[in-house]
Amino acid sequence: MKKQLVAGALALAMLAGTVTAAGCASTAPTSDARPDVPAGAPPLMPANHDGRFESLGAPGCYGCHGASERSNPMLNGTVALPEDHYVDGSSQTLELDPTHEQCNTCHVQS
Repeated sequence: MKKQLVAGALALAMLAGTVTAAGCASTAPTSDARPDVPAGAPPLMPANHDGRFESLGAPGCYGCHGASERSNPMLNGTVALPEDHYVDGSSQTLELDPTHEQCNTCHVQS
């Protein structure tokens, strides 16, 4: 069991390094409840988000976590997308940067 936890932590650390190079958020994530998530890794998607990206894609994520003319984020109580996830690095564009449209590449399921 201990070997599996160590192997899992190492795999996550390697994944974090890989996804950082792939253009994921460079800002510090919110704190995570799982101790096996390396410091600086993007926040995990909660278990209740299972299958949402697969069925809705980035527009589904944007629908709650993105910005609109009236609010940022659109759904009260959700975490807003970082500014670097938007075109020109500004939520005022109201458009996701294409390099951030594969949300589940960096934000894996918890």
